Amino acid sequence: MTDMWKNWKKIAIFVGVTAGLLLATAGVAQGYVRNYFVRGTKVNGIDVSGKKVGSLKKTIQNYALEVKQRRSGEDASDTFTETISGSEIGLKLGTDAPLYDIIKEQTVWDIFTGAKQEYALEGCLSYDEDALLTEVKQLRCLDAGYVMAPVNARPAEYDAGEKSYGITEEKLGNTLDEARSIEAVRGAVSKLEDSIDMEKADCYVKPAITAASEEITKVVNRLNKYVNTKITYTFGDNTEVLDGDTIHKWIQMDENGAITIDTKRVKEYVAGLRKKYDTIFRDREFETSYGTVVKVEGGDYGWWMNYEQEEKKLLKLIKKGKQIKRIPEYHQKAAAFGKEDYGDTYVEVDLTGQHVFLVKNGKKVLETDCVTGNEARGDGTPQGAYSITYKQRDATLTGETYRTPVDYWMPFNGGIGLHDADWRSSFGGTLYKYGGSHGCVNLPPADAKKIYGMIEKGTPVICYYSDRIIRKTEKVDRDEDPAVPAMKSKATPKPSPKVTAVPKKTPKPKVTSKPKKTTKPKKKPKKKKSTKKKKAKSKTTKKPIKKTTPKPVVKPTEKPVTQPEQKPTEIPASPTEPPAAVTQPPEGMGETTQ
Repeated sequence: MTDMWKNWKKIAIFVGVTAGLLLATAGVAQGYVRNYFVRGTKVNGIDVSGKKVGSLKKTIQNYALEVKQRRSGEDASDTFTETISGSEIGLKLGTDAPLYDIIKEQTVWDIFTGAKQEYALEGCLSYDEDALLTEVKQLRCLDAGYVMAPVNARPAEYDAGEKSYGITEEKLGNTLDEARSIEAVRGAVSKLEDSIDMEKADCYVKPAITAASEEITKVVNRLNKYVNTKITYTFGDNTEVLDGDTIHKWIQMDENGAITIDTKRVKEYVAGLRKKYDTIFRDREFETSYGTVVKVEGGDYGWWMNYEQEEKKLLKLIKKGKQIKRIPEYHQKAAAFGKEDYGDTYVEVDLTGQHVFLVKNGKKVLETDCVTGNEARGDGTPQGAYSITYKQRDATLTGETYRTPVDYWMPFNGGIGLHDADWRSSFGGTLYKYGGSHGCVNLPPADAKKIYGMIEKGTPVICYYSDRIIRKTEKVDRDEDPAVPAMKSKATPKPSPKVTAVPKKTPKPKVTSKPKKTTKPKKKPKKKKSTKKKKAKSKTTKKPIKKTTPKPVVKPTEKPVTQPEQKPTEIPASPTEPPAAVTQPPEGMGETTQ
């Protein structure tokens, strides 16, 4: 019985102590909820947990907001802070009655469970809006003299080693957006926050284009497509390579990323190729069949680039990023590249020696005398490099005063050409000076026929003066065709055959007994001189000297007048290029001689 009583006594004491503690705790709790805001209480977004109304007033009175900002360097983690104090913006607590009403509504139970209550009270917290705006605008990262504006990501400079473009990343800068900054600071003050990070509050002006944007990727890909172009121009053994190292200098890009290629630079590049490799209308050094080198001036033979078409084609190839080997667009092509663009098959016309050579595949296959244009009449055959425009059998050459049929017509310089001249009995020498043609190269019919059969349209014709020697060569490069007679060692103009009267032999005087009565010696020479003149006239009657303007020999059946093909007449205008147009003589223009 005694033990049981002892147990009950212990229980009673425990219960009493516990109850006392509970009552004491309840009393304390009751006092807490009557003076402090319980855990989880927010007023207008301000966390007032564990605060008295009085302490809240003190907090407002001493309030200051730290504003965290970026420095002007490129490192976004490099920051500094500025402070906006509550007193500077007139921050204060309005009527406190609503706050006490919140406390009165709290229960002891709220202490243990947490109220988690949010209250929106009007007129509880106030500040001077104009003062707040002034403080925000005075932030350093809104000072134009300090801030660094953001920079968009852009294509990097061309890398010659990689032959490509990369991407230069954007720069964030530290320029605050004023409107977003005001809104962020206003929100922080309204909640009595101790600090605000302008980075986290997303208050900075951002670059419009970043390295990760699809826009910049497209631009760089397009640039790399252009500089990936590789065009290898071939000019015989010479090449000109156009690639990104040159093309990148032609690329233009505006601030919006629009890419263009400077057409002026493209034209300059093509013009450089023309200047270096075009040969039309240019003087040449030509090694003759005599083993001498002469200067040949003029003529319309040679490489002639179609610069307008080539510029357009080149621009398209760059935009497509092509990698090709290419021969430019041409108005006219020659047989070979280089100084000897006439190749190894051509016709030589020696205007000094009045001689024609035909060279095929580097070998002389024919040579013959000729008669060229009448120099006394101003119809001398022009020197220069030309080419056979076309060939025609049985053509009729016409002029203002003549119509002359020929069997083999091979024009090479407008209305000037090679042809047979069956009306001539002799060729070569100095006949051309006073008895030459209207400009054409007259040939013996048999040789004209041979040449006609061995040349084609486009075969070069080189007209030169063999006495205008620049230098001699040690050895003629070309071998002679064994079937052709040996080459003359030098061009020696053949003199025109002189018509002289052969003096008539006079019989010896008979010897008489009176020798002194012989004919006087002085009178006899005069008589012989008169005889010579008569005999000379008799000879020229048999083989008359050709006059310069007799009527042309016309065959019984008149042959059709032909019209030569026309060459291009447009020539690029350039200080280093030929004149603006190549003109052709009237269609059908030829020549005839006596």
